[in-house]
Amino acid sequence: MPNNPRNADQEYLQGPRIPGALRFNLDKVAEHDPAKNPLGLTHMLPSAETFREAVETLGITPDTHVVVYDTVGVFSAPRGVFTFKALGHDKVSALNGGLPRWIEEGYDVDEEELSKDPVAAKRSSYPVPKRHDDYVRSYEQMVDNSTADPALADVVLDARAIPRYAGEAPEPRPGLPSGHIPNSLPLPFNDLLTEPSETEPYTRYRSPQELSQIIIDGVGGKTVWDEIALDGRGLVFSCGSGMTACVGWLAARAVAEGENQMLAHEAVYDESWSGYAQRKESKIEKGHGNKDAVRKQK
Repeated sequence: MPNNPRNADQEYLQGPRIPGALRFNLDKVAEHDPAKNPLGLTHMLPSAETFREAVETLGITPDTHVVVYDTVGVFSAPRGVFTFKALGHDKVSALNGGLPRWIEEGYDVDEEELSKDPVAAKRSSYPVPKRHDDYVRSYEQMVDNSTADPALADVVLDARAIPRYAGEAPEPRPGLPSGHIPNSLPLPFNDLLTEPSETEPYTRYRSPQELSQIIIDGVGGKTVWDEIALDGRGLVFSCGSGMTACVGWLAARAVAEGENQMLAHEAVYDESWSGYAQRKESKIEKGHGNKDAVRKQK
């Protein structure tokens, strides 16, 4: 991530780790083909073949329940869940609170320093998966949505901090303007999480009741949420690079499941702001958005 000097690979090797945990590098298990990723963006959703090679190396089969964690609490783990789900592997969960919560609650950790990534005891055989491209929105789809009737368009939630969304603060990526995609609304991913404290030195998702209220308010109210959850209106999450958008994506799925609902058209704009704002032809808006506009006029 920009302006972050941490080396996740090195941190994994140095430990601590959850015993038996293997490294799944979202920047490496990604789309690197210039023909499919012409802007050279990081951690774009991988091809089916790239994903297959990665999970076979880790010994994962279609029957394996994968648990993804990160070292912040909730940050990159939801992107891991999104990647597996989008590649057809439904048996996947995020560890809420991640490694720091695991440690704080007294569970065992592996503190041995490693010289290289361990490999699975046995390489698995994994069929080439079917990639669910409907989990992802393209630049062209986002442009079309940005000019549609706001009361009928997909509801787009931007997970960046509000000053960046509003065009009042600079982007962390040099040369990239701030602002937002027309027809998008702000819902910073941090709003969905608890703040680290002395008793909980990590982030985790807020309670189901809090998440429900935040998500429903974020889309513009209960009427709009029902259009999404019951009538199939699209819900799309965006952020700076496609990482923290998945925090909201996973939260919205949890809210729907808690209501015994299913989101038929929920997706992530994989390129997110890094891709949109790089293109000189993109229309960029400033300001704080208008939630009233997404409501259908009765």
